[in-house]
Amino acid sequence: MERIPISDTLGMFELAKRLEAEGRRIYHFEVGQPDFPTPENIINAGIEALNRGFTRYTPSRGIPPLLDAIGKFYNDRGIKINGQKNVIVTPGAKMALFQGFLSTIDAGDDVLVLSPAWPTYRVMIRTVGAKPVDVGTFPGYVLNEEALKNACSKSVTALVINTPNNPTGGVLDKDHLKLIHDLSVDHDFVVFSDEIYEMLVYDGFEQSSMLEIDPNMDHTLIISGFSKTYAMTGWRLGYAIGNEETINNMVRIQQNTTSCATSFVQYAGYEALTGDQNSIKKMTADYQKRRDVITSIFCNMPGVQCVSPKGAFYVFPDFSTYGFSSNTLAELILKKVGITSTPGIVFGKLYDSHLRFSYATELSEIKEGLGKLADFLLTLL
Repeated sequence: MERIPISDTLGMFELAKRLEAEGRRIYHFEVGQPDFPTPENIINAGIEALNRGFTRYTPSRGIPPLLDAIGKFYNDRGIKINGQKNVIVTPGAKMALFQGFLSTIDAGDDVLVLSPAWPTYRVMIRTVGAKPVDVGTFPGYVLNEEALKNACSKSVTALVINTPNNPTGGVLDKDHLKLIHDLSVDHDFVVFSDEIYEMLVYDGFEQSSMLEIDPNMDHTLIISGFSKTYAMTGWRLGYAIGNEETINNMVRIQQNTTSCATSFVQYAGYEALTGDQNSIKKMTADYQKRRDVITSIFCNMPGVQCVSPKGAFYVFPDFSTYGFSSNTLAELILKKVGITSTPGIVFGKLYDSHLRFSYATELSEIKEGLGKLADFLLTLL
């Protein structure tokens, strides 16, 4: 339990709740989930599954229709996988990630984490007895090739990447994915590729999957799910794609822990993949508008540097001009302006001058809240 810390953002969240209880107007930019409702066809599929009595255990690997639908989703993109052999459906992508770590990492191993990175990666790595080793990137999650090459060693058994990236919204292009794969072959480690945001990309960019680089999945495990693309965070439905040995090991873990993902939720997931996809286009178009506005606002703030995101729904501006730690600045902004954000330190030690803001919120909230932040920052100069 000493390896599992309390969430670094919990104190900020509790402070925001106290201020709201006192009647303060709080602008929420800390929430990492879509503000859109789950599409109606997906909700109806879940309800129909309930009405049809799909409330019992399913195979631990997942229901065959959903496994096949996931397989087809990738096969239609020219990525050949067998849904029945290379996929496991899990209660959320977090569980897919954790089972993957348990299946491939030994206590005492080093696991590289391309940073800035979602803090849960490090917690899970420590929980299995391994050591997370951050490898910094250039602004906007641009790969630092020399830093990554220098970090590779005999003790490294895995590398975690996340593209599009939380917290920066940056992406790794295909050439960098190829370089990462080459290193994984040369040094014999597994690449955990978190692709949960892959459909939420902007400006015509198409995110490549590590499966395109490593079709045999000898050094790759893909982590993904339905939470971000289909606004299904509370449904808790994820999946992993990998070689048969790794997936079979993950099935053994699931058999002895959660048994399976929720039965009727899996049928909703099937509808998400096979039904109308227009909701993705609408959400992405709205996010891109918000991205343009929030990036412009930050870039025009005095002393703030902000790289425009290419995916996901976060910005990660740098406030180093102001000289505060990220925890201090986040608390100051919350108390003085009523804006919640996530301190950069939780995403890596190198990022203590940054704050993460989610633009999964109304455009009017972005303009009003950040307009007040801009005015406040002028008083600090």
